[in-house]
Amino acid sequence: MAIGLFIGLIIGLLVLFLIIGGLNAALTDFVWQIPIKSDWKSLLVHGFVLFIVLLIASVPSLIIPSPATMIVIFIIYGVIDGFIAKNIAGYWEEDEEDF
Repeated sequence: MAIGLFIGLIIGLLVLFLIIGGLNAALTDFVWQIPIKSDWKSLLVHGFVLFIVLLIASVPSLIIPSPATMIVIFIIYGVIDGFIAKNIAGYWEEDEEDF
């Protein structure tokens, strides 16, 4: 049962990284008209890197548990997370030769 749990956890994380990478690639293309590589390997690594960086960036929000500060942090982090996501997506920008 432990082996099945481990395999399921790995598969779940891989699917999560693919979804995060695909969503960020789609939003980057839609909002900023920056074409992003969308093969599955690029999306997997893109999602993994974005997940780790956003996890590190959200550490200060875990330290302050007050509801009032959480609302302010939520608003501020919308801009911060968007900036981080756009810059990370830039590493997977398609060249004109890739079209």
